[in-house]
Amino acid sequence: YGFNKSHSAAYALISYQTAWLKAHYPAAFMAAALSADMEHTDKVVTLIAECRAVDLEVLSPDINCCRYAFEAADEHTILYGLGAVKGIGRSVIEAIVEARRGGDAFRDLFDLCERVDLKRVNRRALEQLIKAGALDGLGTHRASLIASLSTALEVAGQQSSNRSAGQEDMFGVSAPQHVVRSYSEVPAWSQEQTLAGERRPWDCTSAVTPSTVTGTN
Repeated sequence: YGFNKSHSAAYALISYQTAWLKAHYPAAFMAAALSADMEHTDKVVTLIAECRAVDLEVLSPDINCCRYAFEAADEHTILYGLGAVKGIGRSVIEAIVEARRGGDAFRDLFDLCERVDLKRVNRRALEQLIKAGALDGLGTHRASLIASLSTALEVAGQQSSNRSAGQEDMFGVSAPQHVVRSYSEVPAWSQEQTLAGERRPWDCTSAVTPSTVTGTN
């Protein structure tokens, strides 16, 4: 096989274009590169290391601002793509983004469960998001979020059933919402438990190496 001149010219042009984009729009370029390889953990790890090398910050997953793909928040910051969290499909993320677009930011786990379509966002997906740290901004630590998830789903399911049936309890407030809307009080996870649950590329240590990262696809 001969690498002829036409191939050489085409590759040279593409190399020039990508180098120019990376030099002048590094955040947008790296966000696109991360999104293209978000299903491959090893590549995500390598690309995040490259972001660090060029002084770009990749923010942790956040249910209130992130979407499916990686995105440039500004010239120096990249929002993590929720599609890179293991076990989270596009339909789940789209359902969350749709619910968020229809109102304010999610206030807590109960608000999240009540506003999303639970036919598309199941328990397993929510557990994965909690472990990845995407729900860290909802008012409590991850162990409490996991412990409170069953109650939050029960409350949301009951409210959904009541709305579908056109029924409300006395004073127009569903009983589960009125009675139980507080987080379970449990001890926070240790650092080892937290890292074991998330295994995020930017938190890789001697105990969590790129070859063992499981927090992304």
